[in-house]
Amino acid sequence: MLRNPSSVLKSCAAFALLQFTLSGGRHAIHHASLMQNGGEARVLRSAAAAANMPREARIFAKIILRNLEHHLAESSI
Repeated sequence: MLRNPSSVLKSCAAFALLQFTLSGGRHAIHHASLMQNGGEARVLRSAAAAANMPREARIFAKIILRNLEHHLAESSI
């Protein structure tokens, strides 16, 4: 949905992903590992840098990337 032309859907998709990866979430580590294994970090990086993405979606994408890095570091301990 991050690739959808609708700015509303892009923002909603990014917000949903943000909720799935929040620290302390019941299944956050599981969702983060699915996203890492699926190569979604690459899509999120391009979404965070894309000039045509809504500002909210870019911010959410950056937070999600940070959450993924946090969960990745947490699972490697």
